[in-house]
Amino acid sequence: MNNYILSFKKKFDYFFVQKKFSNIIYLHAEDDNERLDHVLYLEEDSGDVIGLYIRGMNPLISMHRIYDLDDFNLFASYEEGLIECKENIRLKVEYLCLFFSTQYNELFGFYLANNDESSSIFFLFLEDEMYVEKDCSKYDAKRMLEKKSSTEGFITYEKKCETDWKQVIF
Repeated sequence: MNNYILSFKKKFDYFFVQKKFSNIIYLHAEDDNERLDHVLYLEEDSGDVIGLYIRGMNPLISMHRIYDLDDFNLFASYEEGLIECKENIRLKVEYLCLFFSTQYNELFGFYLANNDESSSIFFLFLEDEMYVEKDCSKYDAKRMLEKKSSTEGFITYEKKCETDWKQVIF
């Protein structure tokens, strides 16, 4: 396992394991109300957030709300302002799955779920946008991912509640 994968596993341990999320926060440009498809925030029950931003190959992660600290430098492009739009979810992260390219240091996406997968979120990174699917199965997430990486293939790492990361074939 290379340092790139190890680094992402540590980030996901820190930012996601055992977190309870209550909202997905999408940002909309104030001038035309168009949703930004390359950034979103997951809001915890405590009100804290985890922001995800994709431009190019790999996502950036932040713990700041857009108006607290613009970690993603969005105000350079959206001078009119940004509006937060919340979508309610209920998810305690007890299972994580990371999907990496077999050819490049690239995170294709990740899957978060509770123990029985009755609540889940799948994030698929598509160059300059994020595709988000709520309450899908691991199988459905894998099928969506296979369409993206049909020629490259992918490596999968999973972690259940209190176990270590392991590479899986699914």
